[in-house]
Amino acid sequence: MLAVVITGPPGAGKTSVLTALTDALSDDNVPHAAVEAEALRWAHPGLTDEQEMRHVKAVCALYREAGHALMLIGQTIETDDNLAQLLDAVGADESFVVRLEARPATLVERIIQREPQGWSGLGDLVAHAQELAALVPAQGSVDLVLSTEGQRPEAVAECIRQALPDEFIAPAAPQT
Repeated sequence: MLAVVITGPPGAGKTSVLTALTDALSDDNVPHAAVEAEALRWAHPGLTDEQEMRHVKAVCALYREAGHALMLIGQTIETDDNLAQLLDAVGADESFVVRLEARPATLVERIIQREPQGWSGLGDLVAHAQELAALVPAQGSVDLVLSTEGQRPEAVAECIRQALPDEFIAPAAPQT
């Protein structure tokens, strides 16, 4: 199984690009499964990193069992160790890591636009996104870096497809 991991700081466009990529692959009849890993952490009280990875492992195992050989994963990765834990949980034979970037001011603008007004965690998320924008470029285990600055998610998704042309082709129909 191949795991394509789409990462970047909050506001970089991970969910939008993941959605655009899954839509394009579905339109082209390319078998795949997609997991927004951070959505698996949506609980109160919050899950630990270990608990989140157990959820990712369980979901990905179910997709593998269903025959999906291409797994698309959206996840904010803060360190190379976080990436190793995610890839272990996904259980992929191969991986391709895409880091999305945008200017810190753009990250803040996007976060403020998408989050509900009055949300108590907004300030912390904005601060964390700005911090990660400075730290994330130091990660070494990235195969492709793409800016989402001024780009539509569909265009960024197409760049990912162009980087892995063989993996994003629909299987040939059986000859009759």
